[in-house]
Amino acid sequence: MKTHSLKTLLALLAAGHPLDASWESAGFPSRAAAIAAIEALAKSLPESPAAAAARGVDRAILHADGASRGNPGPSAVAAIVYLPTGEELVSVAKKIGTATNNVAEYRAVIEGLKLAREIGVRELTVRVDSELVAKQLNGAYRIKSPDLAPLAREVAAEARHFAACVFEHVRREENREADRLANAALDARADS
Repeated sequence: MKTHSLKTLLALLAAGHPLDASWESAGFPSRAAAIAAIEALAKSLPESPAAAAARGVDRAILHADGASRGNPGPSAVAAIVYLPTGEELVSVAKKIGTATNNVAEYRAVIEGLKLAREIGVRELTVRVDSELVAKQLNGAYRIKSPDLAPLAREVAAEARHFAACVFEHVRREENREADRLANAALDARADS
């Protein structure tokens, strides 16, 4: 087999030629040898965050934030799921209509939990910059608001899908990207 065979084969495949018409032109002794070379190349490449998400993720970190202009007022949520190494796996940001800041924070957590579950996360750390939400979800504060109680139950139901799910309060600057996404969603025009 020539040293440039794999490169030639990949160029032919990228140009749209089928494998059965390309392996011999690329200098491989058989179709099986061409497939083995492609598989060896694939195994040698580092795993991308998307590939990790596709096979399921042992541990991840979720940053969630809600934005509300007025209390209540127009609101949006954002959630970003990261690998422990800091690589972003997936995110969501969207408007949720009129809500209070606390409702927006809870809804951001719910969106993030659903997103993490969809990609197969098994253990999740949820980070929010709302001390109230973090302490309520950890049981340190009672939930007095009739608007927040059903949202807390929904969070608890979603959290049960994970082998482990912990909630942490972080400073606003540690949640900057989720805050930026929530505000960008809030600022986005309806037709964009």
